[in-house]
Amino acid sequence: MTRVQVWWQTLRPRTLPAALGPVLLGQVMVVPGYFSWLTAILCVVCALSLQLAVNLANDLFDGLSGVDQSDRLGPTRALQAGLLSARALRIGLLLTLSVAIASGLWLIAFGHWLLWVLGALSVLAVLGYSGGRRPYANLALGELAVWFFFGPVAVLGSLLAHRSPIGYEAVLASLLVGLPVAAILVVNNLRDRHTDRRAGKITLAVRLGDRRTRMLFAGLILGPLLLSLPMGLPMWAWITWLIIAIAGLFLSLQLRHRDGVALNPLLGLTALFSLLFALWLALRFLPVAG
Repeated sequence: MTRVQVWWQTLRPRTLPAALGPVLLGQVMVVPGYFSWLTAILCVVCALSLQLAVNLANDLFDGLSGVDQSDRLGPTRALQAGLLSARALRIGLLLTLSVAIASGLWLIAFGHWLLWVLGALSVLAVLGYSGGRRPYANLALGELAVWFFFGPVAVLGSLLAHRSPIGYEAVLASLLVGLPVAAILVVNNLRDRHTDRRAGKITLAVRLGDRRTRMLFAGLILGPLLLSLPMGLPMWAWITWLIIAIAGLFLSLQLRHRDGVALNPLLGLTALFSLLFALWLALRFLPVAG
C-alpha cells in the first residue's frame, strides 16, 4: 500500500457516519432564530475530527499495550502490522485533536459555557478509552461512553453551541440516537472477546458473554425504533420507519449467526444504520426546527 492508503485505512473513514448522524440531528433540533451555518459546520468538523482522533488513539494505545497481536480478527491496525510507527500515529493523533480543539474553542467562544465541560470530557474520552493506566474500555464502560458522547453530548452540545433553548424533544432524541452507535462497539467487542480476555481487556462483551452480548446488540438496534413510536408519526414517517426497522432486523439476525472475522462487515453496516436512524429522527423533528 502507498503511504496515503495506509493513512486512509488507519483513519477508518467508514466509522464517520456514526459521528455525523448525531451532530446533524443536533443541527435540526436548533430552535428557529438561533441557527448559524458557521456554527453548524464547525460542529460537524469537531465531531468528525474527534472520531478520527479516537481511531488513531485506539490503534496507537492498543498496539503499545499489546492488546493487538498477530491473530487480531479486526481490520488491520497500523502499529501492530508495522505499517506506521508509534511516532507517526502520535503526530496524527495530535493533528486530529488540534483540529477538534480549534473548532471546539470557536464554538465555546460563542456558545454556552457548558461547552467547556463537554469539550474537556470529549478530549479525555478520546485519550482515556484505550490509553492511560486504567483505560475505561477495560472497565466495560466503552458502550456507555459511546452512547453518552454520541447521544446527549453530540445533540445537546450542538444546541448549546447555537445557544438554542433545549426542549424535551431534543432531550428525547439525544437519548435515542446514541444507542445504535453504541451497537457498533458491541460488534467490535463481540468479535474480539477472546483476544481481549487473553490481554486482560475486560470489555462488556467479555463480562456478558456471547449470548447476552448478542441480545444487547438487538436491544440497542431495535429498542430506539420502538421507543420512538410514541412520538406520533405522519404517514411518510411510518413508511421510512418501517424500512429502517427492516434494516435493523436484518442486522440483528446477521449478528446471531456470525462470529470472528465474519462480524467485520457488520461494523460498517451498523454505522450506516446509526446514520439512517439519526437522519430519520432529524426528518421527524424537522417541523420543530422550522
